[in-house]
Amino acid sequence: MSKYWFRSPSNCSQCGALFEREPGFYLGAIIFSCAIATVTAAIVVVILTVWDLASRESALALGLGLGLGIPLLFFPWARSFWLGIDQYFDPRLKQNSLIDQRASGMHGHQSTQD
Repeated sequence: MSKYWFRSPSNCSQCGALFEREPGFYLGAIIFSCAIATVTAAIVVVILTVWDLASRESALALGLGLGLGIPLLFFPWARSFWLGIDQYFDPRLKQNSLIDQRASGMHGHQSTQD
C-alpha cells in the first residue's frame, strides 16, 4: 500500500479509491492493533508467571515491550486491514467515480437550474 511505514498516499494508484475517508478514519485500526497487542502481552505475561518461566519483573518488562512494539510493528497491516474491512462493508469507489464524473461533466458548463 505504501513505501513508507507511517505515511500512505491519499488514494490508490490503481483504482483511485480514497484511503482516508474522513478525519479519524484510522482510529479503528489503532484500537484493533492495540487490542491485539494487549491480549498478546497479557497471555505472554500470564504464561511466564504462572509456569514460573521468568521473574515477575522480567515478564512484565516483556509484556510492556510487546504492548508498545506490536502496534508499531504491525501499523501498516492494521491500516490496510481496517481499510479493507471498510471497503468491503461500505464501498466508495463507485461514489467517488460518480462525483468525479459529475465534476468533470459540469466543468465549463453552466447549470440551467435556478
